[in-house]
Amino acid sequence: MRGEPDRTWLLCFPLFVCGLGMGCCFGSVFAVALGDVTAEEAGSASGTLNAVQQLAYAAGSALVSTLYLARAAGDRPGGALTASLLAVLGAVAVCLACLPLLPRRAAESGH
Repeated sequence: MRGEPDRTWLLCFPLFVCGLGMGCCFGSVFAVALGDVTAEEAGSASGTLNAVQQLAYAAGSALVSTLYLARAAGDRPGGALTASLLAVLGAVAVCLACLPLLPRRAAESGH
């Protein structure tokens, strides 16, 4: 909109925090998620985990992008950023609630 300041810089800190969190946890999440899998099932479990992860990436980015664009097209484009970040925060809360479903520790390394 004309006359409104550019607020895209407000995304820098939340995106930095998200990127830092993902970089720090993805290696451990894979090890823990596959912790209870037997050696015979490791290949198919790993493939399934990767496929579900890719589907979740696509669905999540589509959901947040759609929410942002729908709100940005309305009367208050500044609320689009807030709505998108709240949607991501809601997804994080759901993921945190699901943490107890993961195995307690990673599988033993055979190397």
